[in-house]
Amino acid sequence: MVCRGIPWRGTITAADRGYFRRARESGEFSIGEYQTGRVTGLEAVNFGYPLKDADGKVTGVIFIGFDLDSFNRVAATTPLPEDGTITVLDRNGVVIGRHPIIKAVQAGQKLPNRRVLEAVFSRPSGVFEAARADGLKRLYVHEAVARNPDGTIPIRVLVSLPLGEIFTDANRALVRNLAGLAIATMLLVLGAWYGTEVFVLRNIRTLLDTARRVRSGDLGARTGLHREKDELNQVGREFDEMAETLQRRDLDLKKAMQELQEQAITDPLTGLHNTRYLRELLPRELLTAKRKGTALAVIMIDVDHFKRVNDSLGHEAGDEVLKELGALFKKSIRGSDIACRYGGEEFAIILADATSEGARRRAEDIRAAVKRLELSHGGKPIGGLTVSLGVALFPYHADQTTTLLRKADEALYQAKGAGRDRVVVRDAADAAPQSSATAKSRSAPAS
Repeated sequence: MVCRGIPWRGTITAADRGYFRRARESGEFSIGEYQTGRVTGLEAVNFGYPLKDADGKVTGVIFIGFDLDSFNRVAATTPLPEDGTITVLDRNGVVIGRHPIIKAVQAGQKLPNRRVLEAVFSRPSGVFEAARADGLKRLYVHEAVARNPDGTIPIRVLVSLPLGEIFTDANRALVRNLAGLAIATMLLVLGAWYGTEVFVLRNIRTLLDTARRVRSGDLGARTGLHREKDELNQVGREFDEMAETLQRRDLDLKKAMQELQEQAITDPLTGLHNTRYLRELLPRELLTAKRKGTALAVIMIDVDHFKRVNDSLGHEAGDEVLKELGALFKKSIRGSDIACRYGGEEFAIILADATSEGARRRAEDIRAAVKRLELSHGGKPIGGLTVSLGVALFPYHADQTTTLLRKADEALYQAKGAGRDRVVVRDAADAAPQSSATAKSRSAPAS
């Protein structure tokens, strides 16, 4: 993100600027030197502040440019005795501010008095005497302002006073001017840093933090930057609207995926789970039962003479019968049990934590409930329905999914062969099936 007050035209880079390079390499606040702005075309000095991510890596540099008029205004507000001057120099000795302004000392050029320039750059601060070009001797006081991360002094302030004025009231003038100089300079530097921190970096950090949260999956994250009308608040508002749109789309997608998943494992006619779900779920249920040391029962159910319903009343009547049976099976199971349409007119019910006798009683209850149904279609009674049921248990009859389903199916066909409308529980030795005590004895063969 690039925030600026003046539009950029063309390809512009700050990679070769000293303040930019130092801020990027050191990760610390950096003050530049005199330059002509590539965007504004103004003579200025830039202040750079590194922008870091959560890992401390520098991802950008925020900069504020102060044109030379800014330094001149600061210099003009510093109280000076009569004929006193104040000059602000960058790290290369180029004049970036002066009061009073004279033609001999132009902003953007090196200080013309070479002796004075050498004395100023010989040490961070000090006092010395030197003669101007007109031969008049003056007292010079210079002081360094801050330090860059590379140890260089970015700005120096030079105060020049005539010796006669100093001799009149040396101590009072010197102390007053140096205090004013220090305050003005510190306000300038602190103002640049504080303005960058409060008005730019804080909002940018908020944007970056919110972007990280959204990227990590927290689509409810918002910047809250809606109060002001500046560019960053406008960006925050747009970002929040984008995140809200993403969140709505994510919810819609999750809902659609959930619906697709439900459709993939649900029989559309009866509303029960389908065979695919049964074959995916049963192995997990067997592992749970094995871990808990409990039994698990599979009840296979088949509608007796279902073909007669389709042949006499049509397939719509057959579908109505299957729907009613699906509703009945849903009511007949516990929350931990599972009812599935196995295929055609055949159903399967999984009973968790079941015993052989308990599974037989549940199967008998289902058989009796089906027999009590009074169904009709198109105003015509469908007639009494009966079902045959086969029961197999884990781990007594089988310990694998396929084998357990086959054992229950075999018990079902044994119930069919024994005359239908009955429950058969497979015994552990695969011997003759044990019919329910209440099942009626019939000799008609299965068909």
